[in-house]
Amino acid sequence: MSQRILPRYFLLSVLLLLGLVGVYIFFEARRLQDELLRQAEAKGLALADAMEANIRASVLANSLLEDLIGQRLLDNARLIDELLQFPPTDEKALQQIAAANRLSKIELLDPNGRPLDALPAPSARRMQEMMSRMGNAPSDEAVEHRRAMMFMWGRRWRLPLDQPNPPPKIAEKKFWEGSAFGVAIAARSFSGIIAVHANADYILNFRKQIEVQRQVEELGRQSDIDHIALVDKDLNVLAQTDLQGSQQRHDDPLLSQVRAHGGVGHGIVQRPDGSKHFDVVKPLNVNGSLFGFLEIGLSLQPMETAWRRSLGFMAVVGLGILGVGILGMAAIFHNQRRHLQNIRSLEEEIHRNERLSELGNLAATVAHEIRNPLNSISMGMQRLKAEFTPVQDAGEYAHFLTLMQDEVRRLNRIVEQFLSLARPLELSLESIPVEEFIREVTTLLNAEARAANIKIDFDAEPNLPPVQADRNYLKQLLLNLILNGMQAMPAGGRLSIRADRVKNSLGLSVTDRGIGIKPDQLGKIFDPYFTTKANGSGLGLAIARRIADAHGGKIDVQSEPGQGACFRVSLPLGNQP
Repeated sequence: MSQRILPRYFLLSVLLLLGLVGVYIFFEARRLQDELLRQAEAKGLALADAMEANIRASVLANSLLEDLIGQRLLDNARLIDELLQFPPTDEKALQQIAAANRLSKIELLDPNGRPLDALPAPSARRMQEMMSRMGNAPSDEAVEHRRAMMFMWGRRWRLPLDQPNPPPKIAEKKFWEGSAFGVAIAARSFSGIIAVHANADYILNFRKQIEVQRQVEELGRQSDIDHIALVDKDLNVLAQTDLQGSQQRHDDPLLSQVRAHGGVGHGIVQRPDGSKHFDVVKPLNVNGSLFGFLEIGLSLQPMETAWRRSLGFMAVVGLGILGVGILGMAAIFHNQRRHLQNIRSLEEEIHRNERLSELGNLAATVAHEIRNPLNSISMGMQRLKAEFTPVQDAGEYAHFLTLMQDEVRRLNRIVEQFLSLARPLELSLESIPVEEFIREVTTLLNAEARAANIKIDFDAEPNLPPVQADRNYLKQLLLNLILNGMQAMPAGGRLSIRADRVKNSLGLSVTDRGIGIKPDQLGKIFDPYFTTKANGSGLGLAIARRIADAHGGKIDVQSEPGQGACFRVSLPLGNQP
């Protein structure tokens, strides 16, 4: 699997996790919003149910109180009618009666509702008729006539089916307009109407004391209640939290819907100013008949505040889950990448061991086939050099023999390197002082380094512990790295060797300032027979890596073209302190 595949899968996993968190927040927010609306509905219905019984009782009580006030006014009107039958009863007497009974005024009207110019004076015939009726009970016709001429205005709490209309003869005059409360009756003392107006301050004080308005106001003080209104079946306001709107017609779509179709209505209502509230409208029945409607409006601000707060909390939790998920997936993908790298390293190691095994088998055959001829050639040249002396050109003869022997030895070294690369290394471990050992190796190469115009620098961390290693193989490893660095600087330069301790490992680094290694060659330089040098065998670095692996260590390289290369060997120090 290519390393480029992992970031792509990681990005897809992050996007998937982001989508899941987004879907969770969306549906959870919708669920919470619906739950808050259900709670608002339940609260509104509970408030409506709680207020319904109290308001019904208050309506009955207020209606009876208004009936009592109306009956008192009727008694006053009848008293005045009786007094007018027995003169003298003047204007001053009527004013005294009004003051004593807390009346605003007393009006004497003709049958058409116009005020009389003067107090009526009964004629002798009228007096005789009244005297004759005093001892007799009124006829049913007279009682019905008087009941038909009775009219009361200014009532707010009328019970169903108890809403008298003004007499037809005076309906057009509307003499009661501007009066808070009053009654009118057909007079017996004269042909006309007696109208009694109650004191406005008295009626207003009475209405301030009625229980319904007080209940509505007290309940409306709760922070989450927007408004409460009690309206009659004609949608006229009887009580509400907004006192300035009293006696005005109250109408909105939800109230009209409940009025038209019945039942309990609830839903979100938007005002003209754009604000929203949750309304609950419930019909109010008194004595089995529809009296009016109770409307409770709940403010959505607390719900929206709680919803936004919960949404923010869910967003923080979602981001936390997303962050933890991303970190977790990053850790998983990182470990997976390391695992894949380890697998690739093991695969490469197995592949390399397989090749070395094949080379070992080939080496055994090649070494056997090459060494015997080389030994014969070497022995023949030794005999030629010892037993034969040419008559002429003896010097040239000796030079050729030496050259041939050198080539035979070179071939033999190649065979030995070939065998050392292929066969398992048998280590002879000993405790080696690091600084002393490296100085010994660099001393061997000082002459060759001076000849190549190369200066070798060595730096060691103080108090380095000795390393357990095979001296010969470790020397061969270090010599291969130093010679490789010297060959990378054909024009001379500076080669640095550094020894230090990293945890429980000994670090040996060889750094040159040569031509460097191309990026596409970094992964191949430890392969057998791979070389960029014209006269190289391609076995030096491969053997160095084989020696490091045999000691349980590793060798790495860092290089940039034109900037030189740094080979670093890590060897375990075992249980060294």
